[in-house]
Amino acid sequence: MRSHPLLFRFLIWIVAPLLVLLVYGYSSLLKSLPQEEGVISLSGIDSSVKVVRDENSIPHIFADNDYDAYFALGYVHAQDRLWQMNFALRLATGRLSEVLGRESLQSDKFMRTLGLKRASESALESLDEHSLKVLESYANGVNAWVKEGHTLPLEFQLLDVEPELWQPVNSITLVKLMAYNLGGPLNFGNELTLSALIKELGVAKANELMPNVNAERFSDMEAISQLDESVIEGLLAQNNQMQPQFNLGGEGTGSNAWVVSGKYTQSGFPLLASDPHLGLEIPAIWYLAEIKGDKLSVTGATYPGAPIVLMGRNESIAWGTTNMLADAQDLYVVRTNPLDDNQYEVDGQWFDMEVEEEIIHVRSDFPQFLTDPIPAVKWPVRKTRHGPLISDAMGRVERPLAFRWSALEKQDKTFQSFLNINYASDWNSFKSAFDGYVAPAMNFVYADQNGDIGLFAAGSIPIRHHSNGRLPVPGWNSRYEWSGYIPNDELPHQFNPEIGYVANANNKNHSEEYPHLISNVWAVPYRAERINTTIQGLIEQGKKITAEDFVALQGNVDSLQTKQLLPFFLGLSPQNTQQQTTIDRLKGWDGVVSGQSQEAVIYEVWLRHFNSLLVSDELRGNILHEARGNNLQSFVTRLKPTFINAVINNNSAVKFNWCDRINTEETETCEELALLALDGAIDEINRQIGKDATWGEVHESYFPHLVFTNMQLWNSIFDRAIEGGGDRYTVNSGNWGYTEDNGYRTVSTGNYRQVIDLGNKNKGGFINSTGQSGNVISEHYDDNIAPFKHLKLWPMSLDTDDQSVSTLILEPAQ
Repeated sequence: MRSHPLLFRFLIWIVAPLLVLLVYGYSSLLKSLPQEEGVISLSGIDSSVKVVRDENSIPHIFADNDYDAYFALGYVHAQDRLWQMNFALRLATGRLSEVLGRESLQSDKFMRTLGLKRASESALESLDEHSLKVLESYANGVNAWVKEGHTLPLEFQLLDVEPELWQPVNSITLVKLMAYNLGGPLNFGNELTLSALIKELGVAKANELMPNVNAERFSDMEAISQLDESVIEGLLAQNNQMQPQFNLGGEGTGSNAWVVSGKYTQSGFPLLASDPHLGLEIPAIWYLAEIKGDKLSVTGATYPGAPIVLMGRNESIAWGTTNMLADAQDLYVVRTNPLDDNQYEVDGQWFDMEVEEEIIHVRSDFPQFLTDPIPAVKWPVRKTRHGPLISDAMGRVERPLAFRWSALEKQDKTFQSFLNINYASDWNSFKSAFDGYVAPAMNFVYADQNGDIGLFAAGSIPIRHHSNGRLPVPGWNSRYEWSGYIPNDELPHQFNPEIGYVANANNKNHSEEYPHLISNVWAVPYRAERINTTIQGLIEQGKKITAEDFVALQGNVDSLQTKQLLPFFLGLSPQNTQQQTTIDRLKGWDGVVSGQSQEAVIYEVWLRHFNSLLVSDELRGNILHEARGNNLQSFVTRLKPTFINAVINNNSAVKFNWCDRINTEETETCEELALLALDGAIDEINRQIGKDATWGEVHESYFPHLVFTNMQLWNSIFDRAIEGGGDRYTVNSGNWGYTEDNGYRTVSTGNYRQVIDLGNKNKGGFINSTGQSGNVISEHYDDNIAPFKHLKLWPMSLDTDDQSVSTLILEPAQ
């Protein structure tokens, strides 16, 4: 070192202190990991609770009474997912600006206007005594951990935030946030999109791009002419921003669930499988747990922040869920009083709006000690009989939009219903659990040890007599009021069907003769058809179905959409050698969209280009409506397989020549447009992707941390990624959304799987998509990512002491 004095000083005075700080910091962060062994004395429980964790850090809670069990669930949720719970609550209640600053102000304005917190406070008052006590016990468990003064996970420290004590109403708010995630942005977003398409293209063309799946239902156009252009543009832009930023909604939000009668299974008992598909994030939305009290004995996917198992099993029944994609929302165009914009018209009379002032506190810009404080924003929230004026989040306009959604109704016993499902013992008690259930609207697939199977559709879905939910309606005319909700016993149900199985993959859940309107956006039936044909095939072979068969089906990446369109692609007449070579590469392809497939890369890239060419030139906007055209570009990127199939096959419902490009003199055919798309795909593959790339390499499953994913350096610490597979139309869903920065990155996919054999607890299992912990320094932060990809399942119950790794005893304080 004598010959390098500067280097020596650099090592001594710069590197060494940094290393010391890093070691000290890491050792300090280790204290944020949960205590998993020993005895802890706590106020709030009546007797000892044992929390046994297995090798995957799944807690198995054993208590002498149910309320102590819920307390323990709150405690372990806080141990492993406190930041996630706090972040989700801030998002739902419009308080992110307090920790993230002005960049979250717009989303906070929207969420305050939406009013999930206000709706949750009303819903809390409608719950029974048992539900309220469960919520209180759970909140006490969360707060017991917070009050112990532990070192907090890294997010709290980096953002200099302290967790607030958990309140029972917070759990209701998070259930409503989940309902919004499953239906909100897509439902009212489609009304706005169709409105924009009509203004851009006219009614006929717009209806071909977004066809009415309920053809007999009418669509009222009265309000469209009075709908403010800036409102459509502003709310579409807001939706387009919040969906990827906070993983809220989107077209890929779906799920699979199916169940087979014991008549066809190896165990002789029903066999059930389910896997919800939501946006990717880390930590995973779901937290695995087994919870036992004196009456309660339930295992499955819990939702951090709420004391319920949403999918799983108890000693008698098992259930899974799929998103019903129900239309439970309407937008109402409001006429305000020119002399008082806090009054609105209905049937020629003026009514006063409810106005509440919200105060949004905004964190100062970084570095805080060098920047001036940002004044609190006072935000008036206006409501009509139809709900909050969500357009106010963009600013006041002459014709605002009111948002009616069943989840904002004052009476809401959804939490109580979820809780009662956890205790249900047969089909009748399962059905009774849904009394008062509101949102999210879901299909519950069911099985029990008596051998019964079924599907129960649940949710408050409005009855409309003069509209179909596809477009905003006149708020000034009472004929557009909802006429209550479809009664529970009139919602679609199946019980012990003759075919011996039930399956749903967000497809239509009722017959053509069904009298009520449920949805305007059923999922295309490719996944459902693959599930049905696979199960039917096993039955016809005479094979007794096993849990392993269901696991294999959950991993199926055989795309029926690909098989439907591939003959058209292979029938193209190539115009050059490159086109010929590329088409030839797909001639022997089986349409399986596996991660190892190079052919899948060609097909998926070509499909994107072809889909875009069909509609993009129609939606470029013009000088007068540039913003509208820009906001519709997100619609261009959505794959439209039903539309594509109708266009290339000259379906009688298609009246326009979508394959002809507007800005050329020639009249292009669909084959010519497909070859043009092929040229674009070949160029993209050669220049950006690589000719030998596999679909798994191109189609990355990326798990973003919702706060730090857009911050360089920190995203490399918090985010995770793995090679993907499948596409939106495969049972093993891998819904991609193309961007120039991220390519064909997966935006939504399965994030929980379960397979349950009612005859054998040791068969099947469950798993979430990332890991049990939300703490980035925990080994269980990401240890499920690879096993989930490879279709592994973890045991749902502890049957032997050999499965336990650690035991924590929670003792009542003396």
